[in-house]
Amino acid sequence: MKWSTSPHRPPHLYVDDAWYFITTSVVNKERILSSDAHFTIWVQVFKELITEFDAKLAAWVLLANHYHFLLLPKRGLELGKFMKRLNGRTSKELNAVDNAQGRTVWYSYWDTCIRGERDFWTRFNYIHYNPVKHGYVQQPEDWLFSSYPQYISDNGEMWMKECAQEFPVLALFDDDKF
Repeated sequence: MKWSTSPHRPPHLYVDDAWYFITTSVVNKERILSSDAHFTIWVQVFKELITEFDAKLAAWVLLANHYHFLLLPKRGLELGKFMKRLNGRTSKELNAVDNAQGRTVWYSYWDTCIRGERDFWTRFNYIHYNPVKHGYVQQPEDWLFSSYPQYISDNGEMWMKECAQEFPVLALFDDDKF
């Protein structure tokens, strides 16, 4: 276990064999990701890094001004490196598309070690219902930039609905300031 702190970032606790719930927002919560090209860049870089770092991914969602995911890094200490690469590469590529070299895109990241099965599945559902909460879509399956459509394909719609009923996300939605 290792702590990492900085005066400009939240403290990070790196633990081996732990799932992390990650949140990152765009600076000033601006809706910088405004086109399919923006979303595609992020998804491509994200998936490449999952493979490169040999991490396990349980769920993810990308919205216009923030993202969330559940990740199990191979080693806890690799999480910081993963995040630096993800935010660095996506910033560079998004800025190239927008002709905005030097623009700061992401505001650090927040991580939470998952504390148990209920916490894991509640955050899993929180991730997938985030586009509904923020008014992007009426149903989570309608948002393409998340892992929800893949879970429907792999496990069926009924499995996802039962998961959402068993592990509701209403309390977590109250804390979301995006």
